[in-house]
Amino acid sequence: MTARGEIDARGYVNTGTTRLTGPLLGLVRIAIGYLWFTQTLWKLPPRFGCDPGKAVGVGNGGLCDWVGKEIAYPQFGLYRDFLTGVVAPNLGTLGWLIWLGEAVTAILLIFGVLTRLGGLLGFVQGVNLWIGLSAVPHEWYWTYIMLALINLTLALTAAGRWVGCDALLHPRAAAAGARGSRLGRLVALLT
Repeated sequence: MTARGEIDARGYVNTGTTRLTGPLLGLVRIAIGYLWFTQTLWKLPPRFGCDPGKAVGVGNGGLCDWVGKEIAYPQFGLYRDFLTGVVAPNLGTLGWLIWLGEAVTAILLIFGVLTRLGGLLGFVQGVNLWIGLSAVPHEWYWTYIMLALINLTLALTAAGRWVGCDALLHPRAAAAGARGSRLGRLVALLT
């Protein structure tokens, strides 16, 4: 038996998970990954919910509608200025980055591949959602705080090693890292 934080004979770091908490983390990871997947469905490219000829937030749906709400009800003036000056005029391009960010997060979390990276991406997106939507009427800002914290938990734990591909990747990457491979160390860190 290894102490918490030590590497065992299989190349795993003892994270302190148990037979109950490990599978529970795996299920939470899959559920949050599915949540991110569902968020990609209502902002599909190439229009992202924007109707041709209409300004962002004016009678639009999808991402255009929500960016418009963030502009109309800013929690922070600097963020509103960023949305009006950078995001809204370039939504055709930045919408792809937003959609791809959520799609990649969903894939990494659902399949448990590089789960720590997926959790970190989800955390950053959750914080961004809180910044942008916390002052919008009828939005419960705690939703975004909880989403960010759950994703942070996934980033800080070995959630992908339970019912995920990281269970296969981590031992191989850790072994390669121990032999001096920088890529192996990086993959071991992200799994």
